[in-house]
Amino acid sequence: MKSLAAKEVARLERLAPRLANPVDLDVAVHGTRKCIKRLRAFLRLARRSIGTSTYRTENGALRDTARLLAPARDAYVLIDTARDLDAPDGILIRLHEDYSEAIADLEAGSRIEAVRRLEAIASRWRLLDWHGPDSRSVGAGLLRTYRRGLVDLETTRATPTAAAFHGWRRRVKYLRYQLEALDAPNRFLGPYTLLGDDLGLEHDQTVLLEVCELHADDGAFASLSHRSLERREQLRASAISRGAPLFDEEPESFRRTVEEMIGLR
Repeated sequence: MKSLAAKEVARLERLAPRLANPVDLDVAVHGTRKCIKRLRAFLRLARRSIGTSTYRTENGALRDTARLLAPARDAYVLIDTARDLDAPDGILIRLHEDYSEAIADLEAGSRIEAVRRLEAIASRWRLLDWHGPDSRSVGAGLLRTYRRGLVDLETTRATPTAAAFHGWRRRVKYLRYQLEALDAPNRFLGPYTLLGDDLGLEHDQTVLLEVCELHADDGAFASLSHRSLERREQLRASAISRGAPLFDEEPESFRRTVEEMIGLR
């Protein structure tokens, strides 16, 4: 499994240069955040091998770096989300203004700070003795992620709040990226990818609804809020329907299934 660590270290090393000199800033920001999620998913597989202290340090560093880029990414996605709901031009113009402000803030310092942090993280990762991750570490990481995903699904079913869906979305994303890193076949990986997509779109609607609440006295935003809420409920129903059969195993059984599939047993 040392090749897995080498692949992820190489992935990390490409991030800072791409964000420092982006051809397309929106693509660079989105790609960086997506890659950071992949790296955090990998850390969950490597946790037993590298130790809890190192895991917490590096996971926290990646998380905090991604947060620097979140406002610009959210502002960009909001425009597409609103446009897909046929938002009127007045709303789209306002969202474009918010996006311009977010990009200005990003360029005023957040992007350079994110680059600096990514370079520092990459320097530490080059010096880490990864010790794998070995098969036990991989198995423990899969077990932990799946178990927490199962719990989050049950929490979401019982209390379908934005916070519950957000927590479940993160867990599903980590599991998807872990399966990708381990080269799980698409027939197994595909359903988790589709579930993650539904939950990602649900999150986008939640962010849009928060913006609509800030402009509740504007009739156009109120109308958009109604359509967004309706779309979010459709996505939530779809996610629960997709997720139920994917989280119907005992965690130990899931771990064994994946280990056998990728040749660890």
